[in-house]
Amino acid sequence: MLARMRHLFVLVLAACCPPPAAKAPEVVKVVAVPTPADAAVPAVPPGPPIARRDATIDHLFNLEVADPYRWMEGLDNADFKTWLRAQGDYAAAELAKPPGRAKLHARIRELGLDVSAVWGLQIANGRTIYSILPANAQLGKLATRDGGVERILIDPEKLGTAEHHASLNAYTLSPDGTSISYVISMGGGEAGELHVMSVATGKDLADVIERIWGEGAGAWLPDSKGFFYTQNVPQPAGVDPMTGKIVRLHRLGQPAAKDITILGREPDATFKLAPEEWPGAWIVPGTSWVLVSVGGAHADQRIAVAKLSELDLAGTSKTPWRVVSGYADGIDWVYPHGDRLYLETFKDAPNRKLVSVPLAKPDLSKARLEIAEAPDASMAGLVAAKDGIYVVHNVDGRAKVSRWPWQGKLQPIALPMDGWAHDLATDDLRDGVTLQLEDWLHPGRYFAYDPARKQLVATGLASTSGAVSDKVVADEVLVPAEGGAKVPLTILHLANLALDGSHPTIVNGYGAYGSSQTPGFVATRLAWLERGGVIAVAHVRGGGEKGRTWQDGGSREHKMTGIRDVIACSEYLIATKYTSASKLALEGGSAGGILMGRAMTERPDLFAAVHLAAGMVNPLRILAAENGANQKSELGDPETEGGYKSILEMDPYQHVKANTPYPAVLFTVGLNDHRVAPWMTGKMAARLLASTASGKPILVRVESDAGHGIGSTRDQGYAERADVWSFLLAAFGEPDFAAR
Repeated sequence: MLARMRHLFVLVLAACCPPPAAKAPEVVKVVAVPTPADAAVPAVPPGPPIARRDATIDHLFNLEVADPYRWMEGLDNADFKTWLRAQGDYAAAELAKPPGRAKLHARIRELGLDVSAVWGLQIANGRTIYSILPANAQLGKLATRDGGVERILIDPEKLGTAEHHASLNAYTLSPDGTSISYVISMGGGEAGELHVMSVATGKDLADVIERIWGEGAGAWLPDSKGFFYTQNVPQPAGVDPMTGKIVRLHRLGQPAAKDITILGREPDATFKLAPEEWPGAWIVPGTSWVLVSVGGAHADQRIAVAKLSELDLAGTSKTPWRVVSGYADGIDWVYPHGDRLYLETFKDAPNRKLVSVPLAKPDLSKARLEIAEAPDASMAGLVAAKDGIYVVHNVDGRAKVSRWPWQGKLQPIALPMDGWAHDLATDDLRDGVTLQLEDWLHPGRYFAYDPARKQLVATGLASTSGAVSDKVVADEVLVPAEGGAKVPLTILHLANLALDGSHPTIVNGYGAYGSSQTPGFVATRLAWLERGGVIAVAHVRGGGEKGRTWQDGGSREHKMTGIRDVIACSEYLIATKYTSASKLALEGGSAGGILMGRAMTERPDLFAAVHLAAGMVNPLRILAAENGANQKSELGDPETEGGYKSILEMDPYQHVKANTPYPAVLFTVGLNDHRVAPWMTGKMAARLLASTASGKPILVRVESDAGHGIGSTRDQGYAERADVWSFLLAAFGEPDFAAR
């Protein structure tokens, strides 16, 4: 169960607002005066709508920073939305022009719709539930098995409206296996409603709770008669709507209005929350301890515990929480067992170790070492079961799985394939683990491990695809980079590829929050590879592929190191003749927008095209965005001199220069995105349009019924992929994709 809870409240992008005492930058604003950075731009021929520019200049820390498109900012900016929709209309017309697009789109759909995918497995009291995307279906559904026969419990395709599709964002199975709490959101927006379903009948109960972020369903009580949940609190106008979250306790059958707040922002609370923090609470079946985890857009968490009997049920936040850790302690996983609390930490152990403390007196200074840090492998995942803890180590991008019986020694588990182990699921009250194995070239399959027999057996649950091809290979190389580092680079291509520099190539990367780009199968990649294309995944610093040291080496003031890693990987692909600069594209999304957007502005000569998806391309303004202060652990604090200067250095928007020949750039954005503000995309696109001297297109593809890409339908994804690849191939000069 704790596999589901580990990152339930440590989200990839979390909400924030500036601290009340922070000093705002001094802003001088004169409307309609060109700024120096955008002066003397050549006349732009008829094309996409050109945004107005003003002369907003920030004066801070002895710097003058121009921001000519500041007017686009805001949660509900009508002028910006009008401009963005006009951009979207223009882009739609342009993206429809390449003659080869229709055929490419058809091939992507053929490959993608053929896939039957399974993920998100959960187990409790003999009941198994999981997400399934059947072949030809548009959205993932929730299913269970009754006597080996699959039964669909929730089908979001039946829950949408004429204006917006619905998506299933999160779910949790009750300890007794009889009920499911789940979150449904509309239009890809992720914020939604929490519902409760009876597994036996497949019908919803009367319980409905509003203002739930899509990654957090209910955390069930051991008696399965209620759950904790995290809720967004309505904020005043002008305040980030994703701040001020609270934790509440719900009992089945009780109106949500009567739910009890057990963790809020009362000034006299024993465990106080900052506005930008994301709190969560849960209790493991078989124990009497409530755990509280507070975090955000970072792995480290603040942890506190209290006995269930000690909860303040008056809703005044007076529960006597025992504080276990602060952020400086580097705790990113916890689990209670017996009278001890087990914690994974990266403090003084960049590859992570497991320690434990007594629950009654959880003093980390007296912690007992349980599993030592591995010198050559990073601890990448843990789940607990009745018989022990199951551990995943990342060894050069491949998974090593072990079982650690309580207070015993690690016992390696032999895996039937090299690849990645993920989606580990356990029942807290039973022995064993179920996990999914996959690699770059084959879809995932679930296996169950029986510790008594020491056997890993296929469960019959598996993703399937006709796109599996023995003609595709994955080269794993190490690229020399800054400081003597060796950056892992995965290169996917056909086995008979001639290294002649002619191949259309996409370099993908993320490099943020310690997130590792582990092996994973994507069927639609074959549509690119079978054209002689190459897809390269750059495992740059800022990610977690080599532990906490690797992550910190590309975060905050070191962010430019990860960006230079991307450039090094790109130069490697050219030097080894996989491709050439005229056939090379960058692709990054979300926080990867910093990585790829800044690599483009640093070396515009190195790339023919760039795709930025819902990119965080103006991080200097994170505190003005719907997601912000919680990003400070990853980016730095723009209200300090050091943070401001380092974020300015990594900001792609602030490094767009006039009269510069930039690559062709395609931005993709969803109007319902609450993770990364769409105005960041708008500002970057506007500045490129006003500044580029290459004559290459700068387009903004706009999706009105989508958000950050999470919860989009299959056909939405395939249409976008066809547009993106057609755009890149046109930029490479591929004859089939030259505009009519």
